[in-house]
Amino acid sequence: MPDQGVSVTYERVGAGEAATKDRLLLDDTVIEQLAGITDAQGYSVLGELLNAFLGAVPGRLDALDRAVAAGDLTAVADEAHALTGSAASFGARGMADLCRELRAAAEQSDLDAARPLVATLHVEFVGVRAWLVQFRSRA
Repeated sequence: MPDQGVSVTYERVGAGEAATKDRLLLDDTVIEQLAGITDAQGYSVLGELLNAFLGAVPGRLDALDRAVAAGDLTAVADEAHALTGSAASFGARGMADLCRELRAAAEQSDLDAARPLVATLHVEFVGVRAWLVQFRSRA
């Protein structure tokens, strides 16, 4: 079955060569499922969930930046792991994939591979955030 959602193509440069990756930016079926979750009064909790996600990710990205700058690969792996779950929960599969790659690079002590992944993760989040904000305004 083909992926549903919004996809993005971007160029990532690492280890001296350009690589183009097609990633699913956001699987909108996950967001639609989240929109069906209601509180005790029957109101959707999606707005609260989106606010929590959109509020937390920038701090995690800042922590990743600091960890990479400090060469703290344990912190890089920990932050990447935390972001993987958050991103996947919102259908941000491209972000989740990048986080998995980042965690693997950190666990292999490959700081040179981690740096461009963090930069690409920032770019990916800009797209995810824009899509989610637009979705929230429609809902």
